[in-house]
Amino acid sequence: MTDPYEVLGLTPDSDDTTIRKRYLELVKQHPPERSPEKFRDIRAAYDQLRDATTRVRGRLFEQRSSRDIDTLIEELACQTPRRRLSLKALLTMTRRS
Repeated sequence: MTDPYEVLGLTPDSDDTTIRKRYLELVKQHPPERSPEKFRDIRAAYDQLRDATTRVRGRLFEQRSSRDIDTLIEELACQTPRRRLSLKALLTMTRRS
């Protein structure tokens, strides 16, 4: 299996916007009508990298190191947008405590 970062020409520390921009550039260069195999590879690589959760899972699978798991989970928590809780949800949480 080819490395999705290599297919897109990116480094593993690339963020979501960089990955999306590079994907769109490559799709313009290699449209499915002219080069379907290349487009298929680009699309598969983008599908693996477009979500922060799948990127972390892939890195966990590659590394298989328990001490790096905590670091990767913290990295994912920083990249994932936080959901704002409603007043009702906050009150419910404080009543349980």
